[in-house]
Amino acid sequence: MLKITEPEFLLMKQYIEDHCGIHLQEGKEYLIESRLSDLVIETGSNSFQEFHLKTRTDSTGRLKERIIDAMTTNETYWFRDDSAWEYIREKAVPNILDIAKNSGKARIWSSAASTGQEAYSLLMLLDEAAKQKGNPSLLDKIEIIGTDISSQALLLAQAGRYSSIAMGRGLPKEKTKNYFTQQGTIWILDQSFKKRVTFKKFNLQDDFMPLGLFDLILCRNVIIYFSDKFKKSLFSKLARVLKPKGVLILGASETLRGFSDDFDIQYYKNAVLNIKK
Repeated sequence: MLKITEPEFLLMKQYIEDHCGIHLQEGKEYLIESRLSDLVIETGSNSFQEFHLKTRTDSTGRLKERIIDAMTTNETYWFRDDSAWEYIREKAVPNILDIAKNSGKARIWSSAASTGQEAYSLLMLLDEAAKQKGNPSLLDKIEIIGTDISSQALLLAQAGRYSSIAMGRGLPKEKTKNYFTQQGTIWILDQSFKKRVTFKKFNLQDDFMPLGLFDLILCRNVIIYFSDKFKKSLFSKLARVLKPKGVLILGASETLRGFSDDFDIQYYKNAVLNIKK
């Protein structure tokens, strides 16, 4: 593994923040060393400084994609954070179904979708609730969009194919039985069900308005990696694409306190809800 010097760390730190928003503090040199050393060697570079120069002269954009994939933390699993999913199951899902029924369209954004478990978890709950209401066609009026900056993660999400290890991380056996078929050690999500989620490559640094307006936004376990300046900008943009009284759900350790006045903070049991004013 290559060692990174302080000047090289500052160069790579700024490059990473400029292109995907991840803010690396001092002491995180090991993250760049461990995640990018192989790529540095693969490009024939003898140092991180030489590698940085190649990123600036790469006209194809492929090297940037490789760096983003390497530096992005794609840790995720099914129904992550019980308190959030208790609220989603008991309140958000019925509300989304009501919106779909009364207005003809409801929209949800999983804004750091990673390999798809969050978006598919939500879809399962909506499907079950619509069937319980005796109106499974309500699902046709609900649009779920999953976005991520990592091309590699999105490929896995779009494939809807998961290893036994990934399946064992939070997915109840009943849902495995209802929505997946097994092929060797791989579990494959029902293809017609999978098509109900649209996955797109998207950088949270970009303009949100082309995505349209949403009734529910999940932006979970990603904000912790951003600078305070970027957090303020991000919350402002999220507010603009969230409908009045729409709900923004953050990760359990994340908060918009001190960063935005566009939301009312409310609670449901142990879940924190950010309601668009």
